[in-house]
Amino acid sequence: MIKRRNVFLTALISVTLVISLLLASGCGKQPKPEQNEETPSTQAESVQQADADVTAEPSTAEEGKTAETVTDETSTEESSTEETSEAGPQTTQEIVEFFNTAVNKVKPNAKKVVKNYEKRTVNEDKTQIPGALDSFAKETIPKVMGDDTEPTVWTTKEDILANFIVPEQSYSSKLKAEWVTSAVCEDKGDTYEITIKLKDHKNPTAGVGVGAVCDVLETYEVAEKASFVEEFSTQYYNCVVKATIDKATGNVIHANYTTPMMMIMRVNLFGTHSGTMGFTFEKDYTITY
Repeated sequence: MIKRRNVFLTALISVTLVISLLLASGCGKQPKPEQNEETPSTQAESVQQADADVTAEPSTAEEGKTAETVTDETSTEESSTEETSEAGPQTTQEIVEFFNTAVNKVKPNAKKVVKNYEKRTVNEDKTQIPGALDSFAKETIPKVMGDDTEPTVWTTKEDILANFIVPEQSYSSKLKAEWVTSAVCEDKGDTYEITIKLKDHKNPTAGVGVGAVCDVLETYEVAEKASFVEEFSTQYYNCVVKATIDKATGNVIHANYTTPMMMIMRVNLFGTHSGTMGFTFEKDYTITY
């Protein structure tokens, strides 16, 4: 089984930051033993507090548009199309439920998943690196990142489980309507085109908020990979999920995930330095059954 859970992001933290901050003059030590990884016993508390972690910064996303509650676990049974009217799901809650049911059929049922591409963009307006490092970082980080322009194909259940959203989880979405700012379903004839915009989320974890439907970098991963990072937090904003759902089968046949995020950190490496790094990740998939 291929394990790629945030491999790129953790490598970016542990390699790019080391290279950049080594030029700043300092020497790192003392990893922060913070563990934000959630266990099943703490998952319920995190779900209850998710809205408290969702913030309106740094974007201007609307808050609180939907306060309806939807089920956390979504069945992968074939009832989705029967529950949907001829016009398709209309309300935010209906669209979220319909999307959850459809996308959660990918891991158990898909014969092939192709990641068509992954784009990685540095958001310079969200990147502030100490002093002399700024110009170096803005020139170096895009070169280190690059894009995945060649398709990646997964054909085994193990590889699809490990790599398709949400990586290494048994589900692809646990999204709730209260974590959404808007949801639109367009009738395209043989398919529905769904666009879901997510509320901004500080420090999301797998299964909660943005982490319920997107691949996110969790703070504990940074503590494990880069001990010189003394303080670290993430801010996801303006995240958008798009899906094409075949009417006849209720299957997701195409999906696109765009996740802008900002990392806020303090590092101890030849002195103490604080800064931010902003990125946008876009992953595009085609699924066949």
